[in-house]
Amino acid sequence: MKHSLLENIKYVYREAFKKCPKIKFYLAVNFISSILLPLFSTLIPTIVVFAMTSAVDLDFYVLIVLVISLTSFVLMSLKYYSFNRYERENTVVRCTTFWIRLSKHQMEIDYENIEPKEKQKIVSKAFEAMSSNWVGIELMLKQAPVLIFNIVGLIVYGVLISIYSPIVLPILFVMSFVNYYLTKRANNYVKKTREAVNDEWYEMYYLSNEATDINNGKDIRLYRLDRWFSKLFVILTKRRTTLAKKINQKFLFAQVSDTIFLLIRDFVAYFTIISMVIDGKIEVATFTFLVGIIAGFTGWLNSLLDSFNSLRTANIQVNEYRACLEMKNHFNHDQGLTAEDVSLPIKIEFKNVSFKYPDAEEETIKDLSFTIEPGEKVALVGSNGAGKTTIIKLLCGLYAPTSGEILINGHNLIDFNIDEYMKLLSVLFQDSEPLALSILNNVCCVKEEDVDLPRFWKAVEEAGLKDKILELEHQEQSFITQIFDESGIRLSGGETQKLLLARALYKNAPLLILDEPTASLDPISEEAMYLRYAKFTEGHTSIFISHRLSSTKFCDRILFLEDGKIIESGSHYELIARNTKYKEVFDIQSQYYKEEAA
Repeated sequence: MKHSLLENIKYVYREAFKKCPKIKFYLAVNFISSILLPLFSTLIPTIVVFAMTSAVDLDFYVLIVLVISLTSFVLMSLKYYSFNRYERENTVVRCTTFWIRLSKHQMEIDYENIEPKEKQKIVSKAFEAMSSNWVGIELMLKQAPVLIFNIVGLIVYGVLISIYSPIVLPILFVMSFVNYYLTKRANNYVKKTREAVNDEWYEMYYLSNEATDINNGKDIRLYRLDRWFSKLFVILTKRRTTLAKKINQKFLFAQVSDTIFLLIRDFVAYFTIISMVIDGKIEVATFTFLVGIIAGFTGWLNSLLDSFNSLRTANIQVNEYRACLEMKNHFNHDQGLTAEDVSLPIKIEFKNVSFKYPDAEEETIKDLSFTIEPGEKVALVGSNGAGKTTIIKLLCGLYAPTSGEILINGHNLIDFNIDEYMKLLSVLFQDSEPLALSILNNVCCVKEEDVDLPRFWKAVEEAGLKDKILELEHQEQSFITQIFDESGIRLSGGETQKLLLARALYKNAPLLILDEPTASLDPISEEAMYLRYAKFTEGHTSIFISHRLSSTKFCDRILFLEDGKIIESGSHYELIARNTKYKEVFDIQSQYYKEEAA
């Protein structure tokens, strides 16, 4: 939903006033000083000229000039003080209110709102609206008061000009709006190319992250990927430079035209009031006053048009920010069934479930139905693209089915508070990685004060990681990687799997899901790790996924998937005895490992 400029200004200031009430005071002081200061500055030369051209007591006028000068100094001090404090509060509001809200929202919204590329672009644009002091939220906070100051200043100065020379006013307006039209054309071009600019920014951001990611360091050096990255950086930089040149050319034309019309406008305005002096219609002191007022009026008008253009740009960005916050969730986050509403162990039912990814042409899962009984250990096997991970994403509430129902102990998954539902799950994906935090934080995933230390040590001992932790200088407080701590450690592949196992054991959730987290291990190590998971989660409903059929022999039941459908179901030995496709794949894999061993 797009919001008008006024709606967005109200939205931004409502949040700003809530976070920093002092902003109102700084705005008021800045408003008064910004309006009065130019007026006082104009009065000084006017009074000096009047005193020099009149037979009056100079001492009196010297005193007046001193008073006005002192007042101007006070106003200037107040203006800069209030402006600097207001600017500082703006940054505080952006970083502590809007940035945190967006970051929190990104971590809490449904996964389907952040995985597709188009949704990632929405999130990327929202963060771009928060990326500096001169874009989006903060740009609006800067320019909205400037617009109001300019309107009030324009009215005051316009009234003063119209009293002495009404004909000058329309001249100033017409010339200024010609300049505004040219600048608007340049801004419209920026708006038209905004999507292309955003795409370039998104691609450059991705490349920068990947090029500097320490996990890619070995491959970049071994395969000389630095040349590939450098080539892409050059291509993207050229594309961005070409776009920037076109935009700059539009603004250069507007600026040159603005200068020409400014000269014409000033010439006509000053010629008019000079003629009035020559004709004896106004005095020299009044002329001096009008020169200052016309210059001030021109400044207010130009500033008004500039601030309005800036606000139009900011409005686009604030709309992008709000569009991200307004992305709709399929799942409940504030209401619905809780973890306490589910009796244990868990029974899972898929009833005629179909699912199509947002950017896909065909369904990945087609009219799928199956049941996993309470406490049962089930394996999902099949080739790549069979739908195994998609089933897990649906079961985890990361995506909602296109059609059909997923029942948890008879309750429709869609009826749960999804945050409560997550308490029922211990899930490890193939690409699961520890965070650059302490071992304790990685295992417990709770605030430090909520950590149950005896439970932590029990989990790492069962996972086979306790001895390793005790050997470390900082033990459980040791950081993984050196991003936040120079003394941080690096875990081997096997140690990482043990850490993730400890995380699952610590949570002790009633539903365990393993989506090939051990794919990087050899078949024997993978089977041993799966058996370890199974041993310590006895009585829990468990789902195991693997390409290696030998790793899931211990499961109560195996579901063999192909093209989003279950084509075979049974225990390992039942499927082998039936001479099924499962047996065919199992025999091929067995032969491969025998040849490898030989």
